[in-house]
Amino acid sequence: MPRFRLPIAGLASLLLLAGAAAADTIAFQEGGLLPGGGTYTGTQDTEIAGASPGTSFGSLVTIRADLLDPASGGAEVQALLRFDNIFGVAPDQIPLGATITAAVITLYTTNASNAPTGNIAIYQMTSAWDETSTWNSLTGGVQIGSESEAGADDVHTVPVVNVTTTFDVLASALAWQGGDTNFGWVITNDSTDGVQFSSSDSAVPSQRPLLTIDFIPVPEPGTLTLTGLSAAVALCLRRLRRSR
Repeated sequence: MPRFRLPIAGLASLLLLAGAAAADTIAFQEGGLLPGGGTYTGTQDTEIAGASPGTSFGSLVTIRADLLDPASGGAEVQALLRFDNIFGVAPDQIPLGATITAAVITLYTTNASNAPTGNIAIYQMTSAWDETSTWNSLTGGVQIGSESEAGADDVHTVPVVNVTTTFDVLASALAWQGGDTNFGWVITNDSTDGVQFSSSDSAVPSQRPLLTIDFIPVPEPGTLTLTGLSAAVALCLRRLRRSR
């Protein structure tokens, strides 16, 4: 039986056309403007301290992560951060069917971890918390691997003060888009020299935590046929390769 064939160059051109879509970005920052003209107010952040196990710190203007904090009686301090209402159908949300290509948190460092340099890790939380949470309301702080994912989204040093630092959180964004509940992140430090970041309560709006997500929007209804063509063209390309 004769096979239908198209030139490889023609198939590739159709595939590129079918997959083409304009990328978009939404930045979530407390008090910041959103694409739809609204103001974002969904940031939750706090710290929990082993030396003050029953105390909540949701109104602090900075949040800390420290393995053994001398100011807190030599106990660990962890930071918690979450951006609520980031997925949905509103113009100021990420569509659930969109293709997320990048997700980054930007934090402003008010105290560096540089003596010795600490490894600052950010983990996706799997347990609920809010700004009234305490060390004791979790399981003696966040237990990595049971109240959070076992593997960090990102880990790096933060040795310089009064600058911004970024964490790659694409893994968490994709997990939430896939159905996981958004419980935000816990930030830890393996050094006894604590790190400190501006919180969503900072008096300087530009220094508040920032979540930036890049994505390719859901195709418009008129492009769905083209999207189907993309899949068909890809199948043709695979068959052509196998037949050679």
